[in-house]
Amino acid sequence: MAATYIPSRDSELDTWALNFKTLIAATPGNYGLAAPDATAISAAYATWNAAYLAASNPTTRTVATVATKNAQKANLLTVVRGYAATIRVNKGVSNALKLGVGLHVPDLQPTPVPAPATKPVLAIARIDQGFQEVRATDEMTPNSRARPVGSAGMLLYRAVGPAAVNDPGEATFLTFIGRTTAISEFGSDDKGKVATYLARWTNAKGEVGPWSQAVTASIAA
Repeated sequence: MAATYIPSRDSELDTWALNFKTLIAATPGNYGLAAPDATAISAAYATWNAAYLAASNPTTRTVATVATKNAQKANLLTVVRGYAATIRVNKGVSNALKLGVGLHVPDLQPTPVPAPATKPVLAIARIDQGFQEVRATDEMTPNSRARPVGSAGMLLYRAVGPAAVNDPGEATFLTFIGRTTAISEFGSDDKGKVATYLARWTNAKGEVGPWSQAVTASIAA
């Protein structure tokens, strides 16, 4: 199978290879190659193209011409893959030239992922002795458990005391979760107290979004 940037269909491969060999043959030095390299590419294309045309023409298409076409296709791919790999890793060849001959180049300036703009919506999904299960959705997609696009997870904070709190500054960091469900565990001294939870989404760079509304639940005795 051809590399992903090389078309697999014969007609598309022929067009791609013609462009590849024509540009390199015109100025091989621009691609870090020499005249003998351009000659080898042109020869592989010419042999392939003749076999492809013979196998595509109903008047000359036979089992033998199809077999020859397949053999020459394999040879062409071997030749162009080798030169394409050389060109792709050559830092002296501009991305514009690489794209021009039909190669893929890495995204050197990926689109930055912004800090999350939405907040989690928390709910107490389950309460039992010694633990509570906290679940989150995003305010924009309350019927889905998927995190917002671009987020890496959620920072969950908790306060345990005689009464609920609303200020995130009164809560301490509990855990980072990559999904949207967390288990909050308690000691025996916490029985009968109130647990308050707040959370915020974060991206992979540690940039955080707005705080959720607080949710509270009594700790089971």
